[in-house]
Amino acid sequence: MPRPCLTTDHACDAADNGDLGDPMQAGRLVQRLREHDWMAAVIELVIVIAGILIALQVSNWNQDRIERARGDVYLQRIHADLRADLANLVSTRRFWNQVAAYQAAAIAHHDRGELVQGSQWKTLLAYYQASQIRPFELEDTSFSEMRDAGDLGLIRDERLRVGLAKYYRLGGAGIQAQILRHDPVYRVQVRGLVPTEVQAYIWTHCYRQLEGTDQRLIDCDSPIPESEAATILATLRASESLVQNLRYWNTWLRVSTFVIEDAGKSARALDAEMTKAGIR
Repeated sequence: MPRPCLTTDHACDAADNGDLGDPMQAGRLVQRLREHDWMAAVIELVIVIAGILIALQVSNWNQDRIERARGDVYLQRIHADLRADLANLVSTRRFWNQVAAYQAAAIAHHDRGELVQGSQWKTLLAYYQASQIRPFELEDTSFSEMRDAGDLGLIRDERLRVGLAKYYRLGGAGIQAQILRHDPVYRVQVRGLVPTEVQAYIWTHCYRQLEGTDQRLIDCDSPIPESEAATILATLRASESLVQNLRYWNTWLRVSTFVIEDAGKSARALDAEMTKAGIR
């Protein structure tokens, strides 16, 4: 037979269901109520409530600790990505400078008939190497993962969070990101005019693919007589659209250089800020 309850139905239900936390503490509270010992009942109730609040606070503290740890791991990964970007910026700029020098040599030949070091072959090589590309892409895996998971709030420093968000826009769909996606018409056109055997030689002897996207353009001996190189050059120089596309590609590369220089400033500032904050 159910035990009679001498207090309110709500209190009896709570006691029966174990909703008052510690069963022993709840049992003492019910006993005080039955005995009409109101002062002791109030004290017992305060103890129960305090226990619940402490438990909630401990749970919140533990969750905060877990989130801080997750945020620290993300930031360490992002910092490593930034430093990889800085190294990539240096090698990309070096490669673009080399391509730009070839572009200038090809334009000088078209406009004024100047030969590179007096050589038909070296001038032909300049036309071809002027078409080489190396698009710059940010190493944004960690930031993208954090953003897509809705975890950007784990970066508690608002200035750092905003700075990172602005920096990684370079890898999105904005105008600067579009500028860095190189696909020049000149590249297609010049490769349609240079004989296949000559191109195969250039790829084998005048070019090196290094680790990742790193590349080297190499000065190399001619596989053909100067007279044959001169004939190919005459074809290239006769194409007005070729040089027009080359000028456009040269300007595009210059603008791209401005974009990555600005990105480099941002990356260096963020790197310094994260280093100062003790993020390794």
